[in-house]
Amino acid sequence: MKEITKINPKLKFIEEIRDFPDKNSNFLEQIITKLNIIIRGRRKIMFSDIINFIAKEGSNDELSNRLILWCSYKIRLGGVFIDE
Repeated sequence: MKEITKINPKLKFIEEIRDFPDKNSNFLEQIITKLNIIIRGRRKIMFSDIINFIAKEGSNDELSNRLILWCSYKIRLGGVFIDE
């Protein structure tokens, strides 16, 4: 029974990361808009572009950290581009 209680917080955290775009769509759209200006529409935005942008910008707030985790989660699932 103790093992189940240890897993629940981890599952809750994973669900929060998975649902990031639904709960923080404005923040994600702001980042995508800034990246589109930088990339100038030459190609699709990749999850790694978002991670690199946040790292170069020096953002270290909770929202940025969760966005990086969400991008990493999507990359691990095999995603490359944000529109997929």
